[in-house]
Amino acid sequence: MTDTLDDDDMLAAEYAIGLLTGEAFEAARARMASDPAFAARVVSWERQLAPLADLPPLAPPAGARAALLHRLFPEPARTPFWRRLGLWQALAGGAVAVAVALAVVDLGPIAPPQPGPLYAAEIASDIGDFRVVALVDKARDEVFLTRTAGAAPAGRILQVWAHGPDEPAQSVGLWPDGESVALALPPEIAAVRGTLTLGISEEPPGGSPTGRPSGRVFGTVDIPGVTGTQD
Repeated sequence: MTDTLDDDDMLAAEYAIGLLTGEAFEAARARMASDPAFAARVVSWERQLAPLADLPPLAPPAGARAALLHRLFPEPARTPFWRRLGLWQALAGGAVAVAVALAVVDLGPIAPPQPGPLYAAEIASDIGDFRVVALVDKARDEVFLTRTAGAAPAGRILQVWAHGPDEPAQSVGLWPDGESVALALPPEIAAVRGTLTLGISEEPPGGSPTGRPSGRVFGTVDIPGVTGTQD
């Protein structure tokens, strides 16, 4: 990890770890939908933290807290966001393992946004029981999705769909479990220019039997102005 974090990295880390609440959470979520660079920072944190999320609870070794704070915030005049938001107290159980691992495992520098167009949007149901933040990375022709509310009903899975203007919905891929998923865009979807529409439905295990959404469609979102890396 880098030795110091700028304000945007700190905010992105707080959002990815789940520390933000109330107005701070709403402001960060709104910024993800309107600021692709900030959304990319959140995605970068989530990708780095994801492999550590399933670590079993453990007691941090003596001095781990001080070592972590010193490594991330070497300037004594700066108040660490861990202390400002009570992170050490907030990280319990498996989350403590994440903090300890961050102190002793070298994950490398935070990956900067890849060159090329990035598009962030939110897919939300009309009644507010399901929300997903989507980041479309045209440099890699993939979409990274994170659920912030709701889930598929028991015994069902999520399926991601997309299409261009006046085109039928096409499956991007299945989202069987987990809060986040990265899916490669099919060639026909990667070739869309102009408005790209993303949607999510709940389907039986194995996906829709019809090749089109067959269960509840939680919501869709239109992303205008989509281009490619060579445009």
